Amino acid sequence: MTPVHRPPRPRTTRRPSPLAGGALLAATLLLGTALAEPATAAAPTTELSLSSQSTLPQSALTQSTLPQSTLVWGACPAPTPLANGTDYPRDPREQCATLRVPRDYQHPGAGTITLAVSRIRTADPAHRLGDLAVVPGGPGGSGLDYPSQLLGILPPAVLNSYDLIGFDERGVGNSTPVHCGLSAADRAAELNYPYPAPNGDITGNLAFAKRVADTCAATAGDYLGDISTANSARDLDRIRTALGVPKLSYLGTSYGTYLGQVYATMFASHTDKVVLDSTVAPGGVEQGVSLYGQGTEQSFPALAAYLAEQDATLHLGATEAAVRATYFRLAAKLDTAPLRLSEGRVLDGNGFRALTFSVLTNGAYYPLAARAWQAADTGVLPPPGPGGGSTLPMVIPDNFVAAQDAVICNDTPWPRDPGYYAKRTAADRARYPLSNGMPGNVWPCAFWHYRPTEPPVRANPAGPRNILMLQNHRDPDTAYAGARQTLHAFGHRAAMVTLDATGHGVDFADPKVADPFTAFLLTGRLPASN
Repeated sequence: MTPVHRPPRPRTTRRPSPLAGGALLAATLLLGTALAEPATAAAPTTELSLSSQSTLPQSALTQSTLPQSTLVWGACPAPTPLANGTDYPRDPREQCATLRVPRDYQHPGAGTITLAVSRIRTADPAHRLGDLAVVPGGPGGSGLDYPSQLLGILPPAVLNSYDLIGFDERGVGNSTPVHCGLSAADRAAELNYPYPAPNGDITGNLAFAKRVADTCAATAGDYLGDISTANSARDLDRIRTALGVPKLSYLGTSYGTYLGQVYATMFASHTDKVVLDSTVAPGGVEQGVSLYGQGTEQSFPALAAYLAEQDATLHLGATEAAVRATYFRLAAKLDTAPLRLSEGRVLDGNGFRALTFSVLTNGAYYPLAARAWQAADTGVLPPPGPGGGSTLPMVIPDNFVAAQDAVICNDTPWPRDPGYYAKRTAADRARYPLSNGMPGNVWPCAFWHYRPTEPPVRANPAGPRNILMLQNHRDPDTAYAGARQTLHAFGHRAAMVTLDATGHGVDFADPKVADPFTAFLLTGRLPASN
């Protein structure tokens, strides 16, 4: 008997993330308010820049001043808007500081860069257990205000026991930023996923990837080659030193789990308790992206069940199989006859595929998918929300793209042969048709002007048993198979709690998550078995 797939409960743990896809390419980015829920407040209508609040001069990249060893806390800079146009409210208790660190740890004389660091102190200092560094998805997104976001998510017992520490990783936001100077056309939201042409041809993807790599190198200079997960781990350990603590606890989500893996491997003796929520495969973002197809196939049935339950009104299929057939029919239809949207935009087949992949991350997005699919099916757009037109930018901020690509391309060496990607894309299309070959396709890394300066950091069993992994069984972005590989790589060091759930990011309101999470952070006790 075919199991019934129930839609996941809405969660609030998601952050925009190129690795995690999800909210960054939620349908509002592609379609505007015509298919989105009515907005409750006006949002920016112009292109956003993650570095718009940064006052650091470009000379900060080459200054010869020495790194700092202390933090001076004060007021925070203006909040950095996220790539989806949303600002999370900043808690008034949040404090900020800056920290100078080496730009190039292999060549300390190359000067310093500045990191923006934040802190929210526990409301119960008498029972404080330490500092908990919190890192969201990415790479490329700001983490400075992540402590404020987590105040409404994490269990009270944890919040009462730890100071929350956030930071903008090197290259991002209010830390010394990196820029590629890409055109708005090359930062279109739908291009963040390299879907091939409808027939599987990747000629256009190759041209796009080379253009991005060439433009980034010409604009950003050598700083582009210094941005990597390993260097961010070194930065995090400098933050630990500046905090004056011998060990640091850590909570990472999505890409933040890979930074956590690298930190716990490079600085095992400096870690107290490490929690990884929705874990990236041990090979990093490159391997994680390659698992998108598998994660999509495992997560799609929950969306299909949601749409099938509303077939009386949506007419998209009364069974999961029928909804799946509708998906392929609509994608093919939009490949040849894109849907015309407001402001001269269109939704083509690849935009539809990216939209659907995005909404798989969270059940709260399923109603958005229902409206988008229905519009694609009928050709009739629903009425726009208040104010009409789009309320969100249609381009990803340049700083986000630059930092994202720098980390992904500098972490691991990507093959340079275009034929490799053509073969991999074709194989992926056949194995995981929902993704149409996207996970196997080329990224700018194939043409990147900088080669990794050190071998990739791989998780291993050397170190204390102090890592808790939390994972949904059906995750479109960080597939369960990748998390299992990371668990195996850490060996005795880690234990994993797997939830019978669909979506990206575990639900901390679920006792099956909250109880082991709280017990671990308060006592250091890991589950006896996975």
